[in-house]
Amino acid sequence: MARSAPSSWPSSACTPSSRTCRRTMSARSVTSTESRPVSASDTGAAPGAEPPAHLANPAEAPITEQPEALFVPEHFAPTEEQQRIQATRARHVLIEANAGAAKTTSLALRIAQALMRGADPAMILALTYTAPAVLALRAQLRWVGLPAELVDAIRVQSFEAFSLEVLECIEGGRPLSLQRLEQVKPYLLRAVERAQTLPGERHPEELSVDGSPAALAEGLLQTFAVLKGRMLIEQLDEDEAMSPALAEDLGFDYLSLRVRSAYEFIRRGGHPDRPEFRCEGDACYDLARALLRDEIPREGSPLAQGLALIVVDEMHDTNRAMFTVLKAVLEANRRAAFVGVGDRDQVIHSQAGAEAAFMHQSFEQEIGRPVRLPLTASHRFGPELALMAGRLAHNKAYAAAAHCATEIELLPCESARVMAQQVARLAQAHLRQAERHELRILLRRPAQSILLERELLKLGVDYRVDGFESFLRRPEVLLVRALHAFARDDFSSFASRPLREQTLAALMLFAGALIESPELRHLDAVTAQRRAIADAASHIDGMRPFIEGQVLRNASPRALARLRAALAVLKAEDLQVFGEGFVRALDPSGLAASVLVRKEDIQQVRDNIAQLVQMIVAEGEGLEQAFRLLHLLEAGQARMRADPRVSLSSIEAAKGLEFDHVLIPHLSRGEFVGEVSAAENRNLLYVAMTRARQRLSLAYNPASPSRFLIEAGVLSA
Repeated sequence: MARSAPSSWPSSACTPSSRTCRRTMSARSVTSTESRPVSASDTGAAPGAEPPAHLANPAEAPITEQPEALFVPEHFAPTEEQQRIQATRARHVLIEANAGAAKTTSLALRIAQALMRGADPAMILALTYTAPAVLALRAQLRWVGLPAELVDAIRVQSFEAFSLEVLECIEGGRPLSLQRLEQVKPYLLRAVERAQTLPGERHPEELSVDGSPAALAEGLLQTFAVLKGRMLIEQLDEDEAMSPALAEDLGFDYLSLRVRSAYEFIRRGGHPDRPEFRCEGDACYDLARALLRDEIPREGSPLAQGLALIVVDEMHDTNRAMFTVLKAVLEANRRAAFVGVGDRDQVIHSQAGAEAAFMHQSFEQEIGRPVRLPLTASHRFGPELALMAGRLAHNKAYAAAAHCATEIELLPCESARVMAQQVARLAQAHLRQAERHELRILLRRPAQSILLERELLKLGVDYRVDGFESFLRRPEVLLVRALHAFARDDFSSFASRPLREQTLAALMLFAGALIESPELRHLDAVTAQRRAIADAASHIDGMRPFIEGQVLRNASPRALARLRAALAVLKAEDLQVFGEGFVRALDPSGLAASVLVRKEDIQQVRDNIAQLVQMIVAEGEGLEQAFRLLHLLEAGQARMRADPRVSLSSIEAAKGLEFDHVLIPHLSRGEFVGEVSAAENRNLLYVAMTRARQRLSLAYNPASPSRFLIEAGVLSA
């Protein structure tokens, strides 16, 4: 419906306030109905006065039920649940939402209602988990019908961007911002060296690394992000000495924790008032750390911004660092109303510190008792899927809009190979029709893509991948392909220079080898390896000499033994011997553990090689023919158009998105698992299933279906 802006829009609504470091509010803004937890008429207080003592506790602020004009969106009629979210007035409101229940849209309605009540748009702060979520909320603010100038005046920021803005006020400027791994690597290498050479180190044997420390860079950064998000180090006693036992208790390796300490020393050492540089996630962590250390001034705090309304979208993704910042913002803006929305069953980032408790026990214990409102009705999928999702989420209430309908399709498959073939045929059929736009095949683990990609490529189905790399270019797969080529002395299938460079880099990685060359002695290890590989890969004849002269000659003793054992199996040219002995000879877990630090990365190497061996054996036409097929598949993939209508994806990469057709394979016992709790695996399936709009396909082995299918009511016990 068309709608003109209500006459109650504030006169300043279209003019964004200047955003100085220490924002001040006019008396009108501070005393607006939205900025007070309880209205003057409710409490009998004079405008602008503190609420009475009996209402000072936010948990005791009543819901105002008096009728008021509600903002009317342009394109849809809000549900009763959404209208209650719009109208409720309380200091703290938490919205318990279901997947597909229009969380972001409901939050946009709540913001629009605040503007109708007279709130200054510049005094509304919306915080999100990611930068894309910022764009999504801004889009929904426009979609509900707010003028563009109003939307521009509202502060919608990620926790990271908000924290950076506050720190800039405190520090008087911004440090260097590093966005790419290549920019961070020099600092990481210095940190590894510092950790390994500090005098008085009690456990030097725990700090040894095979090969170039540069291979650890990505894994180390991911570990640092987890430590910072969960603020694990900050929660230790100050006098507690770091040790391998303590590292194990925390769930990390000792090397990562010591390098992290050295890295933070380097990051903070470049300037007396601010860090030398920051990467993504550092700002929120730095602000939370400063708050915990009581380093932010209480008088004239840059967090005291006279806010009228604070909202948080996707609050189930909140980690300890974000929650620490949120607590401080609420404390510094005690007249502001707060609304958070989230779905406790979508917590799939627990390893990065996300906890449902931040919407529940932690919120009540550390902030106050909130008013809780439901948002149950899905606008994405139909009643049958809503019922299944509700059962999977511990039988919580779940409704669906009457106009929605989702087809549920069961695909019983007696083996992984049959499953891959059936999924590939479905993808092929999907491209022949025009009714449904995108098919998203959601995988619990990247290794599960290997058989699927083989069948898709066999049928000539163009596809793309999201959340992981195509199996043919994964370093451990390139390692196996290169070992077979070396065993046969035939590198003809490595036709492209980029492929040769990637393959030689993978060999150097897993060999734990460093370049030895008089000509490159003056360069650092990273640059020397890059130049040596580029030179060797310039021609196909350079591969064997490089493997002999650099990889095998300079490999660590442990890696060399494994590589030679694997070569012996490959030289036998016997498919049965390969199937029975290759994984045992190569020992992928041990090989990866010598050069990688994250357990997840090591397990992915193991799983990918195991699945690759299974695929090669399943071809059944001999070892040479199977490896030739791999090369043909790689060549076919290079010609692929990467049609966006068919995607293989991790579940994490699909979170927050929706698709016409979602297909989830490997829903068999022991397959929909990972190195997380059963509760998080359940949440991952809940997220995966609720991405579907029109059709949901579930593939499983009927002899051993996942218990989650039974608990969701998809299958009977």
